[in-house]
Amino acid sequence: MPWKIGTTLIIGLLAAALSLPGAQAAEEGVKRDGKQSRLPSQSLPAKPMPFNIQIPPTRPKEEHVPNTMRESISPEARANFITSMMAINPFSMQEMIAMMAVKYQAKEGLSFDDVVEAMKTKANEINFKFVGVNPLWKDVVAITGNKDTPRVEFFSFCDAMVARELLDLSLEFAIFLPCRIAVVEDAYKKIWLLTLDWDVRWLDTSKNPNRISESLREKAIIVREAIDKIMRAGANGEF
Repeated sequence: MPWKIGTTLIIGLLAAALSLPGAQAAEEGVKRDGKQSRLPSQSLPAKPMPFNIQIPPTRPKEEHVPNTMRESISPEARANFITSMMAINPFSMQEMIAMMAVKYQAKEGLSFDDVVEAMKTKANEINFKFVGVNPLWKDVVAITGNKDTPRVEFFSFCDAMVARELLDLSLEFAIFLPCRIAVVEDAYKKIWLLTLDWDVRWLDTSKNPNRISESLREKAIIVREAIDKIMRAGANGEF
């Protein structure tokens, strides 16, 4: 479907987001924030297929041993899956990447450092742990000597308990951990905050019976809510 690039991408987005703090501490922190959710309702009805496409049967319900790797998918099978999806995909590469991004522009007058400080303040307020930063632009300046290179930094937030649940579900989730929020300057010196859109409600429309647990789904919703608040706080300069 045009609005679904494929199960692989959806699972990837879910994984990236869930590396953030969850569990009881994060849930209580998000609630203590006292602000209404700015996200859509946590109920997403399944959409009908736009074409008369025959959907193959899904795999049956499987027993899974926690913290184990699945058998690797061959490069040929992966390529066949992706090329089949791309055959009905009308979007350019830039449009596909933009579809996966949640982004907010910072208010006029806020400096890059203002945005970063506001994010960290909000994360601390709602019990989301800041675990690292990658100032990519500094490496570019050091290599090229061009001090006018646009500023871009990646900020990581993580919660060990939610991450552990994800790894128990699938060790392959490790490639997406921890979650990042990017703060970037564009060509017009505007500041933007971006992260992957990891709305787990997408998975509710899947016919595959091998679903995440209801508990993990609820934690994912809490995490998505918290990340959105962190980004909005940064964009608005809320200290």
